[in-house]
Amino acid sequence: MHSLSSVLSYLLTGFGRLFYLVSPWASTFDHYEDVPDYIAESIPFFTMTIVLEFLTLLFSNKGKGLLKQQTWGSHRYALNDMVGSIGSGMLQTLSRYFLYNLTLNSYLYVYQNFRVVTLDPNHLGLWIAGFFIIDLGYYWFHRAAHEINLFWATHVVHHSSEYYNQTTALRQSIFQPYCSWLFDLPAALFLPPSLFVAHKQFNTLFQYWIHTEVVGNLGPLEYIINTPSAHRVHHGRNPYCIDKNYAGTLIIWDILFGTFELERVEPHVKESKDVAPVAYGLTHPIDTFDPFTVQFHHLSHVLRTCYTTSGWSNKLKVLFYGPGWHQGTPRTGLLEEIPPIATDQPPAKYDPPVSLAINAYVLVHFVGLIMASGIFFNLKPSTVPALSLYLVTIYIFGTLTSFGWLFDHKPWAVQTECGRCLILCLLLKVAEHHGIMGSAWTTPLQAMHLVSGLCILAARHTPKTHAKSE
Repeated sequence: MHSLSSVLSYLLTGFGRLFYLVSPWASTFDHYEDVPDYIAESIPFFTMTIVLEFLTLLFSNKGKGLLKQQTWGSHRYALNDMVGSIGSGMLQTLSRYFLYNLTLNSYLYVYQNFRVVTLDPNHLGLWIAGFFIIDLGYYWFHRAAHEINLFWATHVVHHSSEYYNQTTALRQSIFQPYCSWLFDLPAALFLPPSLFVAHKQFNTLFQYWIHTEVVGNLGPLEYIINTPSAHRVHHGRNPYCIDKNYAGTLIIWDILFGTFELERVEPHVKESKDVAPVAYGLTHPIDTFDPFTVQFHHLSHVLRTCYTTSGWSNKLKVLFYGPGWHQGTPRTGLLEEIPPIATDQPPAKYDPPVSLAINAYVLVHFVGLIMASGIFFNLKPSTVPALSLYLVTIYIFGTLTSFGWLFDHKPWAVQTECGRCLILCLLLKVAEHHGIMGSAWTTPLQAMHLVSGLCILAARHTPKTHAKSE
């Protein structure tokens, strides 16, 4: 009975954090270093919600949500997209090892040198105030990330998926942490760092569960908190969805600042002809699973456009006006230039078919990548030797790139994956030589990847000429 109650307590606490249902007293600490890593502790609950969402789609509506059909309500999961989304989350986590915790360190610097008042973090009223302050700061960061082109380059990765499920929440940019910290600094003038660290994590966790299509309209809550319905609009590429619903936890900020938009489904439309299902992704899809392109494509576009644009004034506008701006348009561009979305059927998703053998191969190796990365990410950045960091970076980025090329049907993809397996064997030997890993681990891993290299050469793609799913 004791073990059962412990399990129930663990589950209630873990799921509660995803909904910001936390005890102020249990999440209040005198020092920021005492605040637990709530996001790391939530990884099992990310896994559980992904599985629950998948099973819900499998067993509801005769499994239509998983069928690869070009109809509304179908094709809501794909392995290639899931690997791309979770892989992007890994890359963002990896990026903090190169510029260690810019968000926290900049906050601490301002708090220690410029705060205007010293407040007791154990005061309930201050905990509540911190909830609102951090959420408001997120709203303005999120709005800037959509309405300033250079900032959009740090956020566009999150919107690059044409799917909307729990894994989409994990699709993040390498560069976003190096932009969002600017919007946290005003709070550092008075909010103790321990409250900042706690609320920052809870605010992030709340935004995870809203990435789903299996939760419908939540009635009056749609006008109070951010909901799956509200955030579906935010992820839409329909003209009516552009630059709407920037909320983190509370949708009231969007209502106050004029960026609120309801999803155009029943009961929010007067007539059925006004229903406009949301199509997800970028207004101009990038059609690739290559992580390098996913992470850097818009930054590259911004810098090229800035370089080729004449006049310093226009160059600055390219950087700091909206991503839709060009000469002769308003600051954020023209909605009329956004490609319209037909209501009878959704746009075709980029989903090049690959063989069952390739999918199974990638899935097995991707699970291995997740496990290996999880072990590494438990290490504090300050304790990781430079060589280990470089080897892990090569392993994660190289593996995700190889998988992306397999999904994209690149002509050299199979040979690249075979080469990756051989290179990994060499990296494991280097790790063993430098004492990073023992032979008890490296020997079986080397054998597995040598066999994998041979197996992938025997696999075959399904020859298709159309990249868009039908």
